[in-house]
Amino acid sequence: MAAPPVQYAQTDDGMAIAYSEQGDGPPLIVSTGPMLPLEQGWGDGGVWSRLSESFRVVRFDPRGCGMSTRQDAFGSYYDEAQDLLAVVRELDVPRMPVLGYYLGTPSAVIACIEDPERFSHLILHQPIPLRGQNSPSTSNVPEDLGDQMISTLLRMGWQYHFEPARRALLLLLAPDADMDTLRLMAESMHHYPSTERLLQVLPELRSLNLAEDIHAITASTLVSVTPEDARTGIGRIWAQSIRGARLSMLRSEGWVLEDGNPLIEELAQSMEEFIRPAPRAAMPISATRTVLFTDIEGSTSLLQRLGNLGSRQITREVEEMTRSSLRKHGGNEVKTMGDGVMAWFTMASAGLDAAIDLQRSLAMRHNELGVRVRIGLSAGEPIEEGDDLYGATVNQAARIMSLAQGGEIFVSNIVRGLVQGHEYRFEDMGARQLRGFDESSHLYQLDWQAS
Repeated sequence: MAAPPVQYAQTDDGMAIAYSEQGDGPPLIVSTGPMLPLEQGWGDGGVWSRLSESFRVVRFDPRGCGMSTRQDAFGSYYDEAQDLLAVVRELDVPRMPVLGYYLGTPSAVIACIEDPERFSHLILHQPIPLRGQNSPSTSNVPEDLGDQMISTLLRMGWQYHFEPARRALLLLLAPDADMDTLRLMAESMHHYPSTERLLQVLPELRSLNLAEDIHAITASTLVSVTPEDARTGIGRIWAQSIRGARLSMLRSEGWVLEDGNPLIEELAQSMEEFIRPAPRAAMPISATRTVLFTDIEGSTSLLQRLGNLGSRQITREVEEMTRSSLRKHGGNEVKTMGDGVMAWFTMASAGLDAAIDLQRSLAMRHNELGVRVRIGLSAGEPIEEGDDLYGATVNQAARIMSLAQGGEIFVSNIVRGLVQGHEYRFEDMGARQLRGFDESSHLYQLDWQAS
């Protein structure tokens, strides 16, 4: 299969982003960062060729790379997320899955956080370290020495065409890759990214911290890893940190999806199983719903303190307490998301009563469990797809929850208005700017001890 023709999308800051698409299935946009040229992988045995059997695969060159704008194109991961979103807007599809592969995972994640309405699923294959951890091979290298080493390798490899230097730099990015793989990567990347983009990749990975922001991800998430992840545990950390994420442990090895790698078939089958079309077209729910989100505060430290089994036992008990409160007050659980729950109620007062009931139950067992839960609620007319809910109401409830601290209940102005006349006590928190919303939202804290 030949590489498909190149098209262009324009970003808000004037960058021309080259993209190609192939396949007749549901759209799937792919983010690979400054790593894989747009024209590669479409041949027989290639990863994009295989995925295009099930999806309409859309690939793009981020700014500073390939056929996209290169001159004066600063390409941080936040910029690359805007490049991805520019292509999504050009496609004009209501919701689509996004695949982030290795160096392309940060921009895929940031795009899902900044414009969640655009994405139905998030797939992360071989994600880079979370929280700005260093690559395992450079974790003990002082930052200034590491930057000097990277700068030297860049000058030798990309400016003076010394291939061993290119392989050495790529070894920092793919520490477990064999020499044949590094040679293929060096050949494919030689003219692909600008030297300026590569110069900033590793320092940016060292400082990039998405650990707090990823709590806002509402897309169904799959984290796909190869056996190499058993040594680093990077993929497991991502799966534990994103609400409701599923971890897929593939059997085949390899950091790079070179043509013919059996890992390609495994990845494709895993994604085909994970991404299923909605059983029916999206239809608006006819009545107002109050949407509730919960989240265990400090779940990462809980995991570090108690380990997988101990922390899971605690989160399971909190889930059962949450479900008990939902049953008492007519709540409808939508899904469990790692360390929290999403639910909806036909009446705002029922949602508040369930939140109060849960906080009181947790307070009685705080010394035993040692955890606190934050809760956020909003109300409106969400969109129903199958058994799930989407839309601005859902996103607003999730954002409101993320602003609360453990033991607090935050609600939107709409929820407070719906329960006028009831004996609830609220503290005015003022107008807050929620991520992904143009206008600020007036929020209130429910005093659950006095209500």
